[in-house]
Amino acid sequence: MPGAATPVALGTRHYFAVVDASHGGEERGAALTDQMAEKDITLAFARRLRQEFDARDLPTLLLRDADVTLTLDQRASAANASGAAIYISVHATSQGSGVRLYTALTPPAGQDRGPFLDWDSAQTSFLATSRIAAIGVAAELRNQQVPVRILVAPLRPLNNLITAAIAIEVAPPANDVTQLNAAAYQSLIANAVALGVADIRSQLQAAGK
Repeated sequence: MPGAATPVALGTRHYFAVVDASHGGEERGAALTDQMAEKDITLAFARRLRQEFDARDLPTLLLRDADVTLTLDQRASAANASGAAIYISVHATSQGSGVRLYTALTPPAGQDRGPFLDWDSAQTSFLATSRIAAIGVAAELRNQQVPVRILVAPLRPLNNLITAAIAIEVAPPANDVTQLNAAAYQSLIANAVALGVADIRSQLQAAGK
């Protein structure tokens, strides 16, 4: 069925990063303009980000590489199964300008059962590394003169991830929403994000061991 949830094929490749284009399929996300849906912008940006990571020898899994519907639990399960050192969720907004970076705001830890972590607070042990990642990405964005803020939010599926996990919400420059669809602007943000992550790759890999 078009737009139905599709399992993510992991294969045997080892991935450094997981990039997750939010929304997709039946879930359009925000209506950025009459013709521009958030799901299309996040997919285009996620593909550019994968290119930037791959160019730095950081193999990257794109969770959604088509216009399909994936549930939050499917996204989290696939990311956790990949064994990647970092998960990056991509969002887009017409409000404000620049980039907002989010790390998880986890609820009080539930009861872990041996190796089985409480689903809603699985990210707790990785919050420090996630914040290091957010700080590194923010530094590179500022180097490119991109306004950036670091925030915490109860934003799923970040809470469910057992690796460093951040969400990136890209807003247009100077409130010109059409620039969200511009290759130059997408490349500028993607390049800065990849640089910020690459600079701390050793810390991310060590945290995941």
